[in-house]
Formats: sequence, C-alpha cells, structure tokens
Amino acid sequence: MRKMNSIKAKPLSISLKHHVVLYYIFLIIAPFLLLVALSVNIMYKYTCRIYGKYLVTNLASTQEQLNTAYNRYRDTSMTLYLNKTVAILEKKDLSAGDWDRIRVEMSNMCASNADMASMQIDSHDTMVHAGASNAKIVEYVNGKKEEIIAEGGRMIWLPESFYSPYPFGTYKYVIARSLNTAEKKNLGIMYMTVDKEIFDNAFATINMEGATTYIIHPSGTVLYCSDIKRLNEPFDILDVKDKTGFFTEKVGGENCLVAYAKSYKTNWLQLAIVPVNSLFSDFKPVGLSVLFIVSVYVLLIFVMIILMNRHIVQPILLLTHAMDTFAEGNLQVSAEETCRTKEIKTLFIHFNTMTRKVHELILDNRRVEREKNNFEMQVLISQMNPHFIYNSLNTVKWLAVINKQLVIQKVTDSLIYILMQITNKGSSLHRLTDEIRLLENYTVIQKTRFMNFDIAYSISEDTQELLIRKFLLQSIVENAIIHGFSRGKLSDGRIELKSYKEEERLHVIIRDNGKGFDVQEWESREEPADKQHTNVGIKNIQQIIKLEYGTSYGLFMESEPGKGTCAHFILPVLEDGEME
Repeated sequence: MRKMNSIKAKPLSISLKHHVVLYYIFLIIAPFLLLVALSVNIMYKYTCRIYGKYLVTNLASTQEQLNTAYNRYRDTSMTLYLNKTVAILEKKDLSAGDWDRIRVEMSNMCASNADMASMQIDSHDTMVHAGASNAKIVEYVNGKKEEIIAEGGRMIWLPESFYSPYPFGTYKYVIARSLNTAEKKNLGIMYMTVDKEIFDNAFATINMEGATTYIIHPSGTVLYCSDIKRLNEPFDILDVKDKTGFFTEKVGGENCLVAYAKSYKTNWLQLAIVPVNSLFSDFKPVGLSVLFIVSVYVLLIFVMIILMNRHIVQPILLLTHAMDTFAEGNLQVSAEETCRTKEIKTLFIHFNTMTRKVHELILDNRRVEREKNNFEMQVLISQMNPHFIYNSLNTVKWLAVINKQLVIQKVTDSLIYILMQITNKGSSLHRLTDEIRLLENYTVIQKTRFMNFDIAYSISEDTQELLIRKFLLQSIVENAIIHGFSRGKLSDGRIELKSYKEEERLHVIIRDNGKGFDVQEWESREEPADKQHTNVGIKNIQQIIKLEYGTSYGLFMESEPGKGTCAHFILPVLEDGEME
C-alpha cells in the first residue's frame, strides 16, 4: 500500500528581525527609559521635599513676625486705657476739650508707630480720627460694628484691604476692637489702619522665582497676596489638619508646590505657591541635552519598527481582516493588492480568486433554489386569499340589501383595490406604503362588518419605500379581528402597526389588545392549538419568510391569554431593483 502524504502545519515562528526588535525594545530601550523615569521621579520628589521644608521654615518665621506685629498693635490699643482715654469716654457728656484731649492722645499713638497710617474712635455718635482718613474704610467699618463688638474687646483683623492713594498709593489693613468699661459695657469702637508693607516685609525672605504668597482670612477671603490682583477675592480654604506642611497639586492648570502654615493667634492660613518648573530651571540645559539624545536614539529604533510594520505586518493584518469578513458571510470582499513583497502579494491574488469563485457558486445555487421554491410559495400565498374574498363579498351583499347607504361605495372600492392586488400577476413584492394601503382597504371592510376595533399606524420614514411581499401582513391583522376580538364580541379593540429599520433589518410589529392565546401550546402542535383563536395563516407566513430569506429572518409571536398578541416581523432591507 502507498502511504498517503499528509500536510503538517508548521508551528508559528517569529522571524529574526522581530526577535531583534523585541529584544532591543524590552532589554535596552524599555529598561533605559524606565531608569530615566525613575531617576527623574526620585529627583522630582527630593527637590520638592527640600524646597517644601525651606518654604515651611520661612512661613513659620513670617508667622512669628506677624504675631509680633499683632502683639504690638494690641499693646498700642491698650494705651487708650492707660492714658485715661477710655475713662473720658465713660462720661455721659463730653466737652470739646475732652475730644481734643482724645485726639491728641491718638495722634501721639500714630506718631509712635511708623507703619500705622491712621486711628479712629467711634463713640457717642462722634467719629474722631488721627492721621489720614479714608471714607471707604469708615463705611466698611460701620458695617462691621456688630462683629467687632461681639468679640468683647479682643482685637481682630478685618478680612479686607483697601487701596489708599495717601501716602504713596498703598493698600491699608484694618485692626479693630471694642472699647468697654470694667463692667463690659461698650463705649464705642477703635480701629487702626496699617500699611501693606508689614506683610511685604514679613514675606521678604521668600524670594523664589514664580512664588506667590497668600494670607487667607478664616472667612475665606484673601487678606494678603503678593499678586495684588487677588486681594479681597474668595479663596477655597484648604482642608489641612496639621499646623504646617507642604504638598504638590495642580493650581491654575500648572503643577505647583504648595507650603502652608496656620497662625495659632489669628487663625490665618499662610500659603506659598511655587510652580514646580521653576524649581528645576537650573537643570533645564542638562535636561534638554539628555532628552534630545534619548529622543533621537528612540526615534531611530521606532523608524525601523514602523518600516517593518508597513511592509510586513500591515499587509498580513489586512489579509487576515479580509478573511474574517469573508468568514462572517460577506462573500464579495476582496483584499487590495498594494503590498510590494512578492510572497505576500501572491497570497492576496490567491485569496481574491478564491472569494470570487465561491461567490459565483453561491449565487448560482441561490438562483436554482429560488426557482425551485417559487411554485411552493405561490401555493402557500393562495391559501390566505379565498376565505377573505368570500367574507368581503358576503358583507357587500348584505349592505346592499339591508342598509342601502353610501357606505357600500366605500366598501366596494376597498374590495376592488384588494382584488386588483390579488389578481396582479406582476412582481410579488411592493413597497411597504402599498402594503399599508392594502391593509387600510381591508380594515374598511372589516370595520363595516364588526365595528368593534380601531387600527393605528406608525411607519418610520426610512421604511416607507422598502419592499415587502404582498399580503404578508394581512393574515396577522385578520387573526386579530376575527379571533383576537372574537368576531365582534369584544369591544374597544385596538390594533397598532409599527415599522422601523435597525441593523440593516426591517422590523414590523403588529400588536392587538385581544384575548390572546398560549403560544407555547400552539407551537408544540402540528395543527393549531385553538381553532377559535388562530389559523394556518401564521405558520404559512413563517414558512414563506424562511423559504425566501433564510433562517435569520422570520415572524415571531408573543401572546398570553387575556393579554393580547404581538406579531414581530424581522425582514431583510430590500429596495427597488435589489431582488425580485
């Protein structure tokens, strides 16, 4: 005996070029890039930590300077008690001399504090001031009187600053306290205005490039900022638990180092925000050189990979995609022969030749099957018509004999249209709109006969011109009228017909509110399960659709006794000239 030669599939192997590329990527490029990224990350964290500690230390120093200033202004305000100014204010009626003495004491206090711009006392409905006065500040403080008095004599910073053209056009801050007797009785309020310079001097040690310093008042207002545009604006107070600390986060779309410190006296939140890029400004020349060398090196490798991908990998993937498309049922697919590689181009030619021959064979087989099934389909269709024609003629006869009304003309016209469609020996297909017109004429006759139902149509515009087999929907509507509504015995019958297109399929749904039936019981029997509710027409339609279009399409029934019936047609999308 001769031994039959067997073809054995060779195991899939990777070419030498692919080996080289993969080894180069995973053993040289990837570890190198990983090492660079790791080094940059370590350097980034180390730099942020060093500068973060530096900023926190400076903020703590700034806090001490501001606390010292706060204590100095507090002690200055206590001078009003020591120089008997508060005692004078305890009088019921103050003379002009009393006011003059108070003004002199206030002027002396302003003169002894170089950074104090002015001092005001509001008492006995009289305002006394020393130094430059600002109407906006006076109006602002008047609105804060209750808040100042509520502090019970404790000195507070008010949360806004004011621009004052005198002297030298600087911003002023307000420090206020209530003046009370020993019995805690309020005599009035005192407030001082100080220059923004005290804050600038406190933050002078933080002179990093791009750094922005803030003091956030507990109310959420920017009390101080090195960028004067941000003064008095609202600021989202950071949710920080520690008194001091630092972290990195996005600020205004830029990654920044944020350091903070909370004052234990004023409860201010002091911030220093520095763009991270500015921390690495000295390293930019070296970093750019390294980045350029790495980029060129990696670019050359990737150029080699791209060339191999274009001339080898992509053509094979294209051919594989064409094969998958062919396997899914698209028999007219062809792969474009654009590859210059001789061996791969030969594969494309053989594949296109094979798909063309397979498509031609399938078309020949379909044509033979269609001719074979045409006669059987005509027989199945003919079973749907005689019973309807007999009932229609019977209805016309009794209308003519009994009613003698113009309704006969309408019924007769409808019957004539239906008979013309039945006897038309042309195409077995027509538009969905023609099928709807046929149903409208059919229901005119049935409504005249039973008068217990209505029918509504919802036809999607993109389905109106699609082709459908004649009389395909009529039997379902007839079942609803005759059996679903018990030949006129059930009242308030309603039929809804809806069409739409989805995933290149035409869907037609006919739903009624009739008495329904048990679909599983009906499908399990060779003959109809309930002759009072359905007939052979439904199974005929299901058989027609499968013979004509295949098992991917069909008529699907849903029904329950007492809950109506839903017939769902799933048909191919056919347009004029597509098929006969």
